[in-house]
Amino acid sequence: MNSRALTPFTAALMASAALAQAPGQPSAVLDVDCDYECLIDFTHRYVDALAHRDTTRVELGPHVRFTENNVEMPLGNDGLWGTVNAVWPDALEVADERTGNAAWFGIVEEHGNPAYLAFRIKVDGGAITEIESIVNRLPDMPKPFGDPEQLYHDPAFHEILPPEERRSRERLVAVADGYFNTVELNDGVIFTPFHEDCARVENGIRTASAQSAAETVEGGSGAAAIAQGCVEQFELGIYRINKRIRERRYPIVDEQRGVVVATGFFDHANEFDRYTLTDGREMRTVLKWPNSITLLEAFKIKDGKIHRIEAVFTYVPYFMHSPFARPNDWQTR
Repeated sequence: MNSRALTPFTAALMASAALAQAPGQPSAVLDVDCDYECLIDFTHRYVDALAHRDTTRVELGPHVRFTENNVEMPLGNDGLWGTVNAVWPDALEVADERTGNAAWFGIVEEHGNPAYLAFRIKVDGGAITEIESIVNRLPDMPKPFGDPEQLYHDPAFHEILPPEERRSRERLVAVADGYFNTVELNDGVIFTPFHEDCARVENGIRTASAQSAAETVEGGSGAAAIAQGCVEQFELGIYRINKRIRERRYPIVDEQRGVVVATGFFDHANEFDRYTLTDGREMRTVLKWPNSITLLEAFKIKDGKIHRIEAVFTYVPYFMHSPFARPNDWQTR
């Protein structure tokens, strides 16, 4: 077991608290079942239960739903629950007390092999009622899989923004959705604002970084080897293979910190195996058959612009659906 493996969490549940009135709320007090600290504590207790393979270590609803890579299965013995032997303590945690959702991004071990894990939980009535998890294991197909020992969760995600720099929930979701619009059919058109020092981490690899950032991606592979900055990559049209980004859901929005967590699918139809960047260079697709990736992705939005991104994703069968998506989410563009 890695020396960084999890030791049992001992924090108790925090008491529920009222949330100040938000625009559009009919009352000055919003009824909150589980506040920010309470939700974060539920993520701690869930990973503690996972590390011990013991569901009794966290409160679960009588009809809790659990998915792993969009496959619904019983909770406690199947999937990751049957193979995990450690959970590393370093993690990115996000919560939305208005929706009762929280997310966790980090690393687990299965029989000593590291894997990237991201999950979303929903807490209702003092218990977890939904668990949506994405696990990216050692690659069986070409995809990012960074050195777990080098994984860096940017502290910017936890910084509370001054009131004058915050944006409404609707605006934060619109900025994140504009990111997906930019990546979908990526042809060089930018549909959302980016900070000049925008940086992105996917499956533990820095896949985009501003030239001025302390950490660079020189010598990297994939998009980072072609262009470093978020805007520079999208202006080149590197991600042209994304035929659609569907079932976009935004279950977590933290206005105080300017953070949005999204989930969805990137469909790669691979109707072509080569394409041209906006600067004339030719690109070749790596995979030659239809495939999709499923992900959980966190956005830090500062001054109304995308500042930091962290994502965990893995391949799934082409046009797979999430059990948590609504039929309207299945519509294609």
